Amino acid sequence: MHATLEALVPPAHRAAVEALLAHPPPSLIDPAEFAGTEAQQVLALATVSAATPALTEVLGHCLTWLATRLPELAPPEQGRTWHLRGVSAARERDFLRATVAMNHALTLAAPGYRPRVHDSFGRLLQSQGLVEEARIEYRTALATREAAGDEEGAALTFGNLARLELENGNWLAAREAFQKDHDIVLRKSPGSLRLRAQLLTHLGECERGLGNHKGALSYFERARQTAQQAGDVFGHAVATVEQARELVHLRPAAVPGVLAAIDDTLAQVPTAQRPTLLALLEVTKAEHAVMEKRTLDAEAAFVRALDAVERSTLVNPIEHALIARAAARFQTDFFDGGRNVEYLQRALRLLDGTSATALRADVENELRRASNDAWTLHVVSRFLGRSAVELAMREAGQAGFRGQRVELAVLFADLRGFTSAAEGLTPVELVDALNQVLSRMAACVETMGGLVDKFVGDAVMALFGTETTPRQAARAAVRSALLMHAELERLNRHEGKLGELRLGVGVHFGPAVLGLIGSAQHRSYTALGGTVNLASRMEGMTKPLGASVLISGEVVQHLDPGDFVLRALGRYAPKGAAIPLECFDVMGEARDASLTDALQAELVASADAVKSADAGDLRAARTALQTAQAYAKATPRETGYRLRLAALDTGDPIVRLSEK
Repeated sequence: MHATLEALVPPAHRAAVEALLAHPPPSLIDPAEFAGTEAQQVLALATVSAATPALTEVLGHCLTWLATRLPELAPPEQGRTWHLRGVSAARERDFLRATVAMNHALTLAAPGYRPRVHDSFGRLLQSQGLVEEARIEYRTALATREAAGDEEGAALTFGNLARLELENGNWLAAREAFQKDHDIVLRKSPGSLRLRAQLLTHLGECERGLGNHKGALSYFERARQTAQQAGDVFGHAVATVEQARELVHLRPAAVPGVLAAIDDTLAQVPTAQRPTLLALLEVTKAEHAVMEKRTLDAEAAFVRALDAVERSTLVNPIEHALIARAAARFQTDFFDGGRNVEYLQRALRLLDGTSATALRADVENELRRASNDAWTLHVVSRFLGRSAVELAMREAGQAGFRGQRVELAVLFADLRGFTSAAEGLTPVELVDALNQVLSRMAACVETMGGLVDKFVGDAVMALFGTETTPRQAARAAVRSALLMHAELERLNRHEGKLGELRLGVGVHFGPAVLGLIGSAQHRSYTALGGTVNLASRMEGMTKPLGASVLISGEVVQHLDPGDFVLRALGRYAPKGAAIPLECFDVMGEARDASLTDALQAELVASADAVKSADAGDLRAARTALQTAQAYAKATPRETGYRLRLAALDTGDPIVRLSEK
C-alpha cells in the first residue's frame, strides 16, 4: 500500500482496504488509477470506500486529505470528489452540504459518471420523502445508462428505483424494476448469490402486496435457498420469517416450527440488523396469534414488533405503517377500540412522506370510523401543518392567546422570474407548479428547525429561535437560506413549468413580539415588530446589491467566526429605517465553499472598502470598490458595487435606499 494511502487507513480497516486494492471493483474505478498521481490514488481509495459502508471512516480521511488538493485534479475528478462529499454528507443527514456537493458534482463530472450522481441524488431525496423528485433522478440516471449500454449500472439504478416504489406501495412498478435488476444480475454476475437472495426477497414482498400469497411463498423459498448458498445468515433469516408470514395465510399449523427455528438462529444475526429481523419475527407471531384468537399473545407481539421496527433502519415506511395499521385493526376487533387511534395516527405520520395515496386514504377512513375528533384534527393539520395545530392546542387554554417578546432570526425569501413565467400557465398548472416550489422552500426551513410563518404570494416568511438559542437560530436561518438556493438549483435543472427561477433571501435578527394574532374566529401564529420589517426590506435589497443571501450584522454577531464565507457590503439605510444596517452577502459554508482566486480577491477588496469607509478614508474605499467591481464584472454583484460607488460620490459612506 502506498505510504499516503496507508496513513489514511486506520489499522482496523487495513485488511479490508488491502483486499479492495488487490481487486478493485471495475464497476467503480479504473484499476490503473492506483498507479496515477498521489491525489488520483486517494480519490480512487475514496471511491471504493464510499461503496462500502464499513469504510465510512476511511472515506472521511480521504475527503479531508483531498479538500486542500482539489486544484491538482482535472474537472471530472473534481466532480467525483464533490460527489463523494455529497455521499458522505448524506450519510450524516446533512442535507445542505449533500445538495450543494451534488450540484457541484453534476456541473463538473464527466458525462459517463453523472448517472452515479443522479442515483445518489435520488437516494438523498428519497430519504427526505420526496418521492416524485427521487423518481426523476433515478429515471435520468437510467436513461443515460441505457443509452450508453451500461447494463451493470442500469441494474444498480433499477434496484434504487424498485426500492423507491416498494417503499411507496407501488407493487407492480416495484416488481417490474426488481425483475429487471434480477435478470441483469443473473446474466452478468450469476455468482452474486447474496444480492440475488435480496432481490428474490423483494420480489416476494411485491407479490404479497399484490395479494398473491402463493407467488410470494415461492419467491421467499428461492431467496432462503440462495441466501443459504451464499452463507448469508441475515438474508436467510429474513427470507425464512417472510416465508412464515405467508404460511400464516396458507398453512398456519406449520408456522410455530418455522418461528422456533428462527429464534434459534437469532443470536447469529449481526447486532445492527437484529431489530429488523425482530420486527418481522414479532409481527409474524402477532398475525399467527390473531389467527388462533390468542389475544393477549397477539397484543404483546404487536407492541414488541412496533418497538423493534422503531429501532430498525431497514424497514421502509410503508411496511412500518402496515404493521401499525394491523395493530390498530387488532385493537378494534378484539378490544373495541383500545389503542387503535394511537396506532392509526402513527401509520398516517409514516405515510406523510410517501406517495401511497390509496393506503393513506384507507387509513384515514379507518381513523374517521374510530374517532371523529382525531380524524378532524388530522384533516386540519394537513391544511395548516401539524406544528401549527399542536401550537393551537397548547395555547387554547391561555387567556387571550398570550403574546411574548423574544429574540428571533426572521427570514424572507422571494422567488424571482415567477410572475413572467406564470403568464402562460392555466390556473391549475400555476397552483401546482408554485406549490411544488414553495413546498420545497418550506421543507428547507423545517429541515433546519425553523417555523414557516406565512406564504405571501410567491414569498415565504420564516422564524428561527422560538425554542432555541440565538446562536442556533442565526446559524439555522443562514443554512436554511443556502439550502433554498441549492434546492432551487436542482429544481431548475429539470426545467419545470415555471422555467428557471431565482431567489432572493434576507435575514435579520432582533426582538419581536410572537403570538397568535387575529379575531376570535381566525388567528394565525406570527411575529410582529421592526425586526420583521427589516428582514423583509433586506430581502428586497438583494437584487440591487447583487446578493443571493443578505444578512445583517446582527445575524453575524451570533454566528461562529469562520462558519460561512461572507462578502462584506458596508452599511445601508433602507427606506423608513432610522438606523443603518451592516450587510453581508453569504457565499456559502466555509467548509464546502468553492472559491476561485478571483472571487477570493474580490471578497478581500470588498472588505477593505468597508474598513476604509468606516475609517473615513473614502478615497481608499473608492479604490478598493473599483478593484472589487473589476473582479465582479458581468455578474449580478457588479450592480451592488456601482451603488456603493455612487454613495461615495455624495461623500456618504452609508448607502441610502429610496425604494423598498
